[in-house]
Amino acid sequence: MARHATLYDFRDYELMARVEDEADGEGWVETELMARALGFEDDARPIGSRFSWMKRYGMLERNEESGMWRLTDAGRRVIKAKVRTATSREIETLEDEAFVDVMAKVGQRYRHGSPMLAHMLRREFLFGTAPR
Repeated sequence: MARHATLYDFRDYELMARVEDEADGEGWVETELMARALGFEDDARPIGSRFSWMKRYGMLERNEESGMWRLTDAGRRVIKAKVRTATSREIETLEDEAFVDVMAKVGQRYRHGSPMLAHMLRREFLFGTAPR
């Protein structure tokens, strides 16, 4: 049975965090290593294909000589960004209706932020709203 590594199988953020965890001292990781770490024992193609898309969106970069991958500077900033505990608790206690305003602010970031961040926001929404 063919396995896939689509947006609906793995969030971009999860893959980026895993690249950071598995990378060598300079931040590089091999496609095959990542494939094995994610349970793709016999076929690294789904991971290579997904990483190619993530490169196109600006999350990853590829060393064309070695074929290895690493986070871009923007990708590293996303992984390092943490919502402070107090802010996270405050968001969790918002009334449902207040999230309309939160989404308006997310939309502003989508329109006026970096293209990479816009792709991540759009894809995170797609992942989060996909039928399960």
